[in-house]
Amino acid sequence: MRVPLGPVIGRYPTANGRDGQLDGIIRHNRKCRDVPFLLLFIAFWVAMIVNSSFGFNQGNPLRLTYGLDYKGNVCGDKHANPDLRGLEVRYWVNPNQVYQSGLKKSQFKLEDARSICLKNCPVASEDTLKWVCDYPEGDIHLSIKEWVHRNYDYFDFLTPEMRNASLQLQVFWSCQFIAHASNVSLNQWHQMGGVTVSEDILIDKSIQEFINSRSSVLKRYVADIGKAWPVLIEKNHLQAVAALMTIVMHALVETLGNFCILLMFFAVASKVIGEVQAVIVFPVVPYTILAIFYMIWFSACIYIYSSGQVVQNNCKSNCCAYDLGSKRVSCDHCCGYSIHYTPHVGLAIAFHLFGWYWATQFFIACSSTVIAGSVASYYWAHGEPLKEISFLPVFSSMKRLMRYSLGSVAIGSLIVSLIESSRWILKSIRRKLKFASARSENWFGNAASFSSHCSLTCIEWTIKSLNRNAYIMIAITGKSFFTASAIATELIRNNVLRIGKVNVIGDVILFLGKLCVSLSSAIFAFLMLDGHKYKSAHNKVSSPLFPVLVCWTLSYVVATLFFAVVEMSIDTIILSFCQDSEEHQGTAQYAPPLLVETLNDQNEMQRLTQ
Repeated sequence: MRVPLGPVIGRYPTANGRDGQLDGIIRHNRKCRDVPFLLLFIAFWVAMIVNSSFGFNQGNPLRLTYGLDYKGNVCGDKHANPDLRGLEVRYWVNPNQVYQSGLKKSQFKLEDARSICLKNCPVASEDTLKWVCDYPEGDIHLSIKEWVHRNYDYFDFLTPEMRNASLQLQVFWSCQFIAHASNVSLNQWHQMGGVTVSEDILIDKSIQEFINSRSSVLKRYVADIGKAWPVLIEKNHLQAVAALMTIVMHALVETLGNFCILLMFFAVASKVIGEVQAVIVFPVVPYTILAIFYMIWFSACIYIYSSGQVVQNNCKSNCCAYDLGSKRVSCDHCCGYSIHYTPHVGLAIAFHLFGWYWATQFFIACSSTVIAGSVASYYWAHGEPLKEISFLPVFSSMKRLMRYSLGSVAIGSLIVSLIESSRWILKSIRRKLKFASARSENWFGNAASFSSHCSLTCIEWTIKSLNRNAYIMIAITGKSFFTASAIATELIRNNVLRIGKVNVIGDVILFLGKLCVSLSSAIFAFLMLDGHKYKSAHNKVSSPLFPVLVCWTLSYVVATLFFAVVEMSIDTIILSFCQDSEEHQGTAQYAPPLLVETLNDQNEMQRLTQ
């Protein structure tokens, strides 16, 4: 049988009929709880810093955005040889190689086609010969700026032999002919000995297959975050979103007016927010910390993802090229370059993703615990702003959290993160099994994967609910996580008829409010990405889908932090009311006057306690 919490919270009446000292309500003798888990959390973040440092040291996001040339240089890299500063457009100089990569039986891949970095796409002419030449080297005494200024054409600098050789398609020499698709250019190609290709669509098809591959799409999505990050921290629309959030919260209170029980607790929660005004402002603190953390985390994620080794491909193509530096034709090492990801890069990304989710849950848990401590201080003071309670109970609750309960919050957020990670791993396995079972029609495997997914989803929802109630009891009693969770679970079990309806209906309506706010932010992000800035030049994003989804996720997290004020206030009042009633034979002695007046109706009270 559970020991009463009266001595713990220190609110049993004394012999003289007066309550004990108010310092015993919340600020009784506490001590640090769950210290090993706090040390584990600190050690984990030391590892996160080391992991991010590896990414910042080895990665280069320009690899994802602009790609590599035929020498393995990153386009736009000022440290490349030659200096490619400002040359951010990747250009395939030999259309014959692009055509060969589109043939079905060809072993040549577009990754191995010869490409150089340009500042802009070269401008062709319909009536004169235009050439796109390789980087100026050897006897071509031109700087990169002069080469760009000449529209990448130094054909007149070549020797007569090299000019004639540049007309060959079997060997790539220094310059490549470029022209518009017109009758004049077609005649010029025929005069040069070119062959008419009837399947011109193969060139476009091969390029489309290259840019639509899974790895290329993922690289572009990650690069889009690097380009669209101002949208994620846009400040111009924060006032509109804040106003919308206020309207939604007021609409929720008005909507709940039809539910008497819910209205009672919402009214008390509103009064708590009115008395303890710092509660409604407090989510700005974790929001600011999360905003800074997300910016650093996204930067580290992009660097880690681009930290693979640049290696030359092992291709089986028969290609030759003229090297201006060595002044000879070379048929060796003409394969392209690509980023090779070692296994430790994948582990680093997985570790980084887990750290993101754990940190998010940790900050949400800290915010919930601080709010619960502030509301509990109000409840156990008869709902009156007594002098013994500090002027800003939010900061007192924050101080108690930082001093005693960080370990408890760390273990609670870790459990949620582990359950969520397991669910995503099983979901990935389930997707692979589903693909395999589509051929073998293994109904047993489908049933097992589906049941495991449903079970983990239910477990995750239950753990999150228990954690939220455990954070409330941690704020009230200062107990360890597992002890507080056991106390909260027993309170819920003994009062399930009292709090079941309030929790279920209230959670559904609050979830709709968070969904409305997050969708509004996603719409703002889409409208901003639809502007001219992100449709042209170097800021162009390949697709607004991924940045909008990221903005939706971040806005949902932020909305969760703000709506947690109302949500945690209601849950804290409910648990405090149940505990108060249980300690005093069904009569809540320390309920706020507004709550007591609402419960004066005996019929309503009996129906509530059935």
